[in-house]
Amino acid sequence: MPYFWRFKKFPESTADPRQLRILTFLRSNGPHTSNEIARTLGYPVKFTRKTLQTLRRMGAVEVYLKPSKSLEDYGE
Repeated sequence: MPYFWRFKKFPESTADPRQLRILTFLRSNGPHTSNEIARTLGYPVKFTRKTLQTLRRMGAVEVYLKPSKSLEDYGE
């Protein structure tokens, strides 16, 4: 199951313009995985994951698990 990152709010202070770029991307494009964010913005995956963790602690983003199958897949 992949982890998806979702925009919550802009924090009071962000010193790094790359953090703002990630937040703006999530706000405009909806939830994405860290790999998708890194690939789209051209950042290293390790940097993106670290930045997302920092933004999570600031309350700017949240992470959730997206199951590979939805409830409809289990229907009749």
